[in-house]
Amino acid sequence: MDALHRIIKRIHADPTHPTSRIFRSLVTSLDAGGEFDLHELYDLNYSDFATAMELLKQWRLDTFRYERGWATTAASDPQAAFSNTPMWMHTAEARERPRD
Repeated sequence: MDALHRIIKRIHADPTHPTSRIFRSLVTSLDAGGEFDLHELYDLNYSDFATAMELLKQWRLDTFRYERGWATTAASDPQAAFSNTPMWMHTAEARERPRD
């Protein structure tokens, strides 16, 4: 899920930014199966809104292969963000890098 990775990196870059708060809320909601106020998406600029829509599309297609709880942890903890990423979610460049 490329959109999820972009959103997580954005959250980690500036966790206190309003966009990061909205993205974190969206990821947590999707991951936990909870509620999300769709009106919050309208507070995003067009590019961020498009990224959120891309995440929703990818989530819908890939959620059956996805382990619940991983995305919330990744969005909340920069240290754990990609260390426990399911292999199928790694980008091509991440698969090519040797693991520690």
